[in-house]
Amino acid sequence: MRGSAVNRMRHVLRMLALSTALATVAVTSACSGSGSAGKANKDEYTIGVVQFSSADPNATRTANAYKAEAETRKYKVSVVDANGSADSAVAAMQNFVQKRVDLIITETFPSEGLAAGTIAAKEAGIPVVSLAGGLADGVQTNWDIGYPQGVDLATRIVKDTGGKGALLELTYRSGYTCAGNLKALTEKVQGTGLAVTANEIRIPGQVEDGTTFTQAWLAKHPDAGDGLAVWGCFDDPALGAIAAIKQAGRANVKVYGLAGSPPALKAIKDGSMTATVWFDLPAAGREAARKTADYIQAGVDAKPSDVAVPFQIVDQSNIDAFLAEHPEAVSTS
Repeated sequence: MRGSAVNRMRHVLRMLALSTALATVAVTSACSGSGSAGKANKDEYTIGVVQFSSADPNATRTANAYKAEAETRKYKVSVVDANGSADSAVAAMQNFVQKRVDLIITETFPSEGLAAGTIAAKEAGIPVVSLAGGLADGVQTNWDIGYPQGVDLATRIVKDTGGKGALLELTYRSGYTCAGNLKALTEKVQGTGLAVTANEIRIPGQVEDGTTFTQAWLAKHPDAGDGLAVWGCFDDPALGAIAAIKQAGRANVKVYGLAGSPPALKAIKDGSMTATVWFDLPAAGREAARKTADYIQAGVDAKPSDVAVPFQIVDQSNIDAFLAEHPEAVSTS
């Protein structure tokens, strides 16, 4: 009897050990399935978008385009408006890092000025994609709309003015795109007879600043014939300049912008703006959304990549054909 009891006890202990082992395997499998397997299915990605400024129509359209396309893939997208403040952008990035998002998208801000955010993301293993902010430590991909496009417009300005007269520059050096465009303009204008006045605009307030600076500049050039031109490093300050020009009753001032925003295209159509550079940023936003899984899977050690955003100079000579081809360009959504 004693031997039989011992055997039964040994059998019970073996069964308990087997049950424990099976339970451990089951738990391990469940944890593995809910982690990497869930991410492999691409339906649990969370994306943090740091929007440049809701006051910028193109920034809004680009962020909206990314979000809409990403959500068709069932990604969870959270958008934070930085209101043109690099400090606010960094704070938003650090918050996204704390939330352990899978990817961070930034807009327009020079990536080098967001180092506290990009490095925090890199250390947390979170890739960063910049829409027009440039490459930097912690930024693996940049959709570029800076210097090359600025060269084409600057060349046009020198040609239109004959390299003579007065040029008002409405700048925003905190923006990567504006900085690249300004570099191109400075290089092209150097050595010409254009007398340059540069004023730094604020965001928010870019349209109002464009109006105020242009009013003061016009007052200093009451009779300059046809040799006056205003360049905005993006469309909004140029549109502010147009308001000042109309108020002053000055019809001999050429106005140039960059971005191809709906209001700028309408201004070209009515003849109050000379030319703008149109960037198909919403298309870039949608394409970035389509590549989201690739960005995440490549990780923070991916080879840095610059991707060119298509562009076109739009003026009176081609505005009708342009709008026929791109009717969505004048949409504000």
